[in-house]
Amino acid sequence: MKRMVIAVSGTPGTGKSVFARALAKNLKARVIDLNALIAERKIYTLDPDGTKVADIPKMRLEFSRAVRAFRGMIVVEGLLAHLLQKKLLTHVVVLRTRPKVLERRLRARGYSKAKTRENVEAEALDIILWEAVRAHGINKVYEIDTTRLKPSSAARLFLRALAGKVSLKPGKVSWLEEVF
Repeated sequence: MKRMVIAVSGTPGTGKSVFARALAKNLKARVIDLNALIAERKIYTLDPDGTKVADIPKMRLEFSRAVRAFRGMIVVEGLLAHLLQKKLLTHVVVLRTRPKVLERRLRARGYSKAKTRENVEAEALDIILWEAVRAHGINKVYEIDTTRLKPSSAARLFLRALAGKVSLKPGKVSWLEEVF
């Protein structure tokens, strides 16, 4: 199998971290936590409400260095993973979750009402999915509804898509009517 560098992205609460670990275990790959990389390298500023805002060019540079330093398969996960360089990524997985379920998860994490609403609306509007498609092309992007899937099942589903046994082509999931 050729070397893969797989980005796992999605709205907060969709299961990126647990999916990435399950996928990496199946592929015997290294996981790069993009949020940890950003924090460790201090490549962010704080906005007025205290939210970290990543410096995207510096994030890309640091990721490029991490990819060059490791020769095996890589799974990189994080909210901004779909914004990494096209030339470095072989696949982009965007995880999706039904808005009502996402809302419960975010509230359980202590998100404010405003931040929860913002993320639920972003999920309903497919923001991350279409950013990924615009940046990497529709043939490199895979969409997985994780609402009722265990992370290990979602990882196996992606592996089946890589083998050409199922299609995870973007655009099959739509939550628009549920939110608006």
